[in-house]
Amino acid sequence: MTDGKKGLPEDFDLLAEFNSGDGGAFTRIVEKHSGRLVNFLYRYTLDRGEAEDLAQEAFLRLYKAASALTPGAKLSTILFKFAYNLAVDHARRKKSRGAPAGEGNLDRAPEPADPAGAPDKAYEASLREKEVSAALAELPDTQRLALLLKVYEDRSYAEIAEIMEVSVSSVESLLFRARQSLAKKLE
Repeated sequence: MTDGKKGLPEDFDLLAEFNSGDGGAFTRIVEKHSGRLVNFLYRYTLDRGEAEDLAQEAFLRLYKAASALTPGAKLSTILFKFAYNLAVDHARRKKSRGAPAGEGNLDRAPEPADPAGAPDKAYEASLREKEVSAALAELPDTQRLALLLKVYEDRSYAEIAEIMEVSVSSVESLLFRARQSLAKKLE
Protein backbone atom coordinates (compact mmCIF):
# COMPACT_ATOMS: atom_id res chain seq x y z
CA MET A 1 0.00 0.00 0.00
CA THR A 2 1.32 3.49 -0.73
CA ASP A 3 0.66 6.95 0.55
CA GLY A 4 -1.27 8.67 -2.23
CA LYS A 5 0.18 12.06 -1.40
CA LYS A 6 3.84 11.21 -1.71
CA GLY A 7 3.95 7.77 -3.32
CA LEU A 8 5.71 6.36 -0.25
CA PRO A 9 4.74 3.17 1.56
CA GLU A 10 2.28 3.74 4.38
CA ASP A 11 3.90 4.11 7.76
CA PHE A 12 2.27 0.99 9.20
CA ASP A 13 3.37 -1.00 6.17
CA LEU A 14 6.92 0.11 6.93
CA LEU A 15 6.39 -0.71 10.58
CA ALA A 16 5.18 -4.21 9.64
CA GLU A 17 8.28 -4.67 7.48
CA PHE A 18 10.45 -3.53 10.40
CA ASN A 19 8.68 -5.91 12.78
CA SER A 20 9.36 -8.70 10.25
CA GLY A 21 13.09 -8.05 10.44
CA ASP A 22 13.70 -5.36 7.80
CA GLY A 23 15.82 -2.79 9.68
CA GLY A 24 15.85 -0.56 6.61
CA ALA A 25 12.11 0.00 6.99
CA PHE A 26 12.64 1.82 10.30
CA THR A 27 15.33 3.93 8.65
CA ARG A 28 12.78 4.94 6.01
CA ILE A 29 10.32 5.93 8.79
CA VAL A 30 13.01 8.08 10.38
CA GLU A 31 13.92 9.68 7.05
CA LYS A 32 10.28 10.40 6.31
CA HIS A 33 9.49 12.07 9.64
CA SER A 34 12.73 13.43 11.08
CA GLY A 35 12.68 16.81 9.34
CA ARG A 36 9.22 17.79 10.52
CA LEU A 37 9.78 16.36 13.99
CA VAL A 38 13.07 18.20 14.54
CA ASN A 39 11.54 21.44 13.20
CA PHE A 40 8.57 21.10 15.58
CA LEU A 41 10.86 20.50 18.54
CA TYR A 42 13.19 23.32 17.48
CA ARG A 43 10.29 25.77 17.37
CA TYR A 44 9.47 24.68 20.90
CA THR A 45 12.96 24.57 22.45
CA LEU A 46 14.67 27.21 20.27
CA ASP A 47 17.79 25.06 20.50
CA ARG A 48 18.76 22.86 17.55
CA GLY A 49 20.85 20.47 19.66
CA GLU A 50 18.06 19.93 22.19
CA ALA A 51 15.54 19.48 19.37
CA GLU A 52 17.68 16.82 17.72
CA ASP A 53 18.22 15.03 21.04
CA LEU A 54 14.47 15.03 21.78
CA ALA A 55 13.68 13.80 18.27
CA GLN A 56 16.20 10.99 18.64
CA GLU A 57 14.58 10.00 21.94
CA ALA A 58 11.12 10.05 20.29
CA PHE A 59 12.36 7.71 17.55
CA LEU A 60 13.90 5.46 20.20
CA ARG A 61 10.53 5.25 21.95
CA LEU A 62 8.87 4.42 18.63
CA TYR A 63 11.52 1.75 18.00
CA LYS A 64 10.86 0.16 21.39
CA ALA A 65 7.07 0.31 20.96
CA ALA A 66 7.03 -0.84 17.33
CA SER A 67 5.94 -4.42 17.98
CA ALA A 68 2.95 -3.30 20.08
CA LEU A 69 1.62 -0.68 17.66
CA THR A 70 -1.33 -1.45 15.46
CA PRO A 71 -2.86 0.64 12.69
CA GLY A 72 -5.33 3.15 14.06
CA ALA A 73 -3.94 6.59 14.56
CA LYS A 74 -1.45 7.86 12.02
CA LEU A 75 2.06 6.79 12.92
CA SER A 76 3.16 10.43 12.70
CA THR A 77 0.56 11.27 15.37
CA ILE A 78 2.00 8.58 17.64
CA LEU A 79 5.51 9.85 16.98
CA PHE A 80 4.51 13.46 17.71
CA LYS A 81 2.81 12.27 20.89
CA PHE A 82 6.13 10.79 22.02
CA ALA A 83 7.87 14.05 21.08
CA TYR A 84 5.21 16.15 22.83
CA ASN A 85 5.61 14.19 26.07
CA LEU A 86 9.39 14.46 25.87
CA ALA A 87 9.17 18.23 25.22
CA VAL A 88 6.86 18.74 28.21
CA ASP A 89 9.18 16.70 30.46
CA HIS A 90 12.15 18.64 29.12
CA ALA A 91 10.41 21.95 29.90
CA ARG A 92 9.58 20.80 33.43
CA ARG A 93 13.18 19.79 34.09
CA LYS A 94 14.43 23.07 32.67
CA LYS A 95 11.98 25.11 34.76
CA SER A 96 12.96 23.22 37.90
CA ARG A 97 16.52 24.34 37.21
CA GLY A 98 15.31 27.95 36.96
CA ALA A 99 15.05 28.67 33.21
CA PRO A 100 11.76 28.32 31.32
CA ALA A 101 11.97 26.31 28.11
CA GLY A 102 13.03 28.44 25.22
CA GLU A 103 13.62 31.60 27.29
CA GLY A 104 17.33 31.18 27.85
CA ASN A 105 17.82 30.18 24.24
CA LEU A 106 16.44 33.40 22.79
CA ASP A 107 19.79 35.03 23.42
CA ARG A 108 21.32 32.47 21.07
CA ALA A 109 18.71 32.94 18.34
CA PRO A 110 20.30 34.09 15.10
CA GLU A 111 20.44 37.83 14.74
CA PRO A 112 18.61 39.40 11.83
CA ALA A 113 20.67 40.06 8.73
CA ASP A 114 22.54 43.35 8.48
CA PRO A 115 20.14 45.92 6.98
CA ALA A 116 22.92 47.45 4.88
CA GLY A 117 23.54 44.19 3.07
CA ALA A 118 20.01 42.78 2.82
CA PRO A 119 16.85 43.95 1.08
CA ASP A 120 14.45 45.81 3.38
CA LYS A 121 11.69 43.20 3.12
CA ALA A 122 14.00 40.33 4.02
CA TYR A 123 15.35 42.29 6.99
CA GLU A 124 11.85 43.16 8.19
CA ALA A 125 10.73 39.54 7.81
CA SER A 126 13.74 38.43 9.82
CA LEU A 127 12.93 40.91 12.58
CA ARG A 128 9.28 39.83 12.58
CA GLU A 129 10.26 36.15 12.78
CA LYS A 130 12.44 36.87 15.80
CA GLU A 131 9.60 38.86 17.40
CA VAL A 132 7.13 35.99 16.80
CA SER A 133 9.61 33.44 18.22
CA ALA A 134 10.04 35.56 21.33
CA ALA A 135 6.27 35.93 21.74
CA LEU A 136 5.76 32.17 21.25
CA ALA A 137 8.39 31.43 23.91
CA GLU A 138 6.38 33.48 26.42
CA LEU A 139 3.20 31.44 25.96
CA PRO A 140 2.33 28.72 28.48
CA ASP A 141 3.71 25.37 27.32
CA THR A 142 0.37 23.79 26.44
CA GLN A 143 -0.74 26.82 24.40
CA ARG A 144 2.59 27.00 22.59
CA LEU A 145 2.64 23.30 21.75
CA ALA A 146 -0.97 23.32 20.55
CA LEU A 147 -0.25 26.35 18.35
CA LEU A 148 2.93 24.82 16.94
CA LEU A 149 1.08 21.61 16.08
CA LYS A 150 -1.75 23.52 14.39
CA VAL A 151 0.12 26.27 12.56
CA TYR A 152 3.44 24.68 11.66
CA GLU A 153 2.45 21.01 11.49
CA ASP A 154 -1.06 21.58 10.10
CA ARG A 155 -2.52 18.99 12.48
CA SER A 156 -6.27 18.66 12.88
CA TYR A 157 -7.88 19.47 16.21
CA ALA A 158 -8.51 15.74 16.71
CA GLU A 159 -4.84 14.88 16.09
CA ILE A 160 -3.69 17.64 18.45
CA ALA A 161 -6.12 16.36 21.10
CA GLU A 162 -4.72 12.85 20.69
CA ILE A 163 -1.10 14.02 20.84
CA MET A 164 -1.71 16.20 23.91
CA GLU A 165 -4.12 13.72 25.53
CA VAL A 166 -6.86 16.33 25.97
CA SER A 167 -10.32 16.83 24.50
CA VAL A 168 -10.95 18.59 21.20
CA SER A 169 -12.73 21.38 23.10
CA SER A 170 -9.60 21.83 25.23
CA VAL A 171 -7.53 22.16 22.05
CA GLU A 172 -9.97 24.77 20.73
CA SER A 173 -9.66 26.68 24.00
CA LEU A 174 -5.85 26.43 24.06
CA LEU A 175 -5.61 27.70 20.49
CA PHE A 176 -8.06 30.54 21.12
CA ARG A 177 -6.12 31.72 24.19
CA ALA A 178 -2.77 31.31 22.42
CA ARG A 179 -3.91 33.39 19.45
CA GLN A 180 -5.30 36.08 21.77
CA SER A 181 -2.05 36.23 23.74
CA LEU A 182 0.08 36.36 20.60
CA ALA A 183 -2.05 39.12 19.13
CA LYS A 184 -1.58 41.21 22.29
CA LYS A 185 2.16 40.56 22.40
CA LEU A 186 2.63 41.41 18.71
CA GLU A 187 0.54 44.61 18.66
